[in-house]
Amino acid sequence: MVKIAHISDTHLSHRRIRNVRDSWKERYRVSWIENDFSLAFQRALDAAIETKCDYLVHSGDLFDVPVKRNTTSPTEYARAIAISEIRRFLEATNFRVPIIIIDGNHGTYLYRNNSTLEFIKSAFPENIFIATNYDLKRAIVKKEPLKVEFEEISFYLFPYLEFKSIPKYEELYDTWINQCQEPEEGKMNVAVAHGMFKNYDLHERLFSFPYDYVALGHDHQQRKYAPNAWQAGSTEKYTFAERGQEKGILEVIIKKEKEIEVNPIKIVSQREMKQFEVELSSDMSALTVEEKIREIVVNYRRNFDGNTASRIKVKLKGKTSLSYWWTIEDRLAEIQKNVLTEEYNILEFRWDESELKKSIPQSLAKTPQMDQYLIEDPVKDFINYLKNLEIDDDIKFEQYAKLGPEIIKEVFSEGIISSKEEL
Repeated sequence: MVKIAHISDTHLSHRRIRNVRDSWKERYRVSWIENDFSLAFQRALDAAIETKCDYLVHSGDLFDVPVKRNTTSPTEYARAIAISEIRRFLEATNFRVPIIIIDGNHGTYLYRNNSTLEFIKSAFPENIFIATNYDLKRAIVKKEPLKVEFEEISFYLFPYLEFKSIPKYEELYDTWINQCQEPEEGKMNVAVAHGMFKNYDLHERLFSFPYDYVALGHDHQQRKYAPNAWQAGSTEKYTFAERGQEKGILEVIIKKEKEIEVNPIKIVSQREMKQFEVELSSDMSALTVEEKIREIVVNYRRNFDGNTASRIKVKLKGKTSLSYWWTIEDRLAEIQKNVLTEEYNILEFRWDESELKKSIPQSLAKTPQMDQYLIEDPVKDFINYLKNLEIDDDIKFEQYAKLGPEIIKEVFSEGIISSKEEL
């Protein structure tokens, strides 16, 4: 029997810049939200210690940055937390539990030949085994396995790779998996991968090979993917879409030629993450909208406490005129300014108008050509606008980046469809 503690997506050094208080747990060292992820990492390792596991597996996104366009390195605070907490785990387990960590899409210099995992490995060279994005590319080129072997068990490692982004990549990756990553008979075998089917970065071969367990990362919701495959989920709530999800780690018990036993272990955050919906109508004034939102935030009117302050999102639905929206947006900005003070126990306040329909008065409806538009390059401007939004979900960013230019071109070639509503 082998017992594995499976954790993932700890996103150390994650912090928010927009829509949050300019408030730090320790000034210029760690923000409150970054501290939340550090505490979750600590609790995850506490839970792993309690399992009395034989191996600790981390299936990607140990750190939050760098990621894609953001080449920022992890904060020094996050690096220190990673080292100190891993050392605490090793000391608590008498340095007998190997730690296996792979690169995810976060915390990875995808376009460089190094990884943030390397300094972790250098700190504990005898106890930590890593597989970086660079290791994967090298293994594919050299046509050799990427795995860590122990006497009773082997771990086959699959760091994050967008292998379907280029047809040649997919062909090479598929060949490498089939030739080099098939588990051997007579041992327990575990695959560790970072990816999801919906992102086209998780290879289906992992589920047809006879691995005893497939430890997955990338999906922040803890769930079963197959009888022998689980996403561990993230250890802290990353976006408001995760506000209702339970976070934690997995205790996995493997017995040769028997079904695996998977036991979820909860990690509870002390911070509330709340989303409120406000329905608008086309004749609703900005003042009425403001009153509705102030009725929500007044419940949080008490002295700010960074340990318990809430993260709040207001989702606006229904419809309004574009002329009303400009005023509503100004009122929202004023509310945000008010609540992110010492008088409210609110750490983050944001709004989402993605499902709000904004109609354009007929008097403003025209059919300008692309070359008549005030901005020289609307498509380029739209991409820059997306970047400034700091969208957390990379998948959404890519979707918007593809659809936006098409919509812009269609609008300026066929004209703006207006409602009958006037100013």
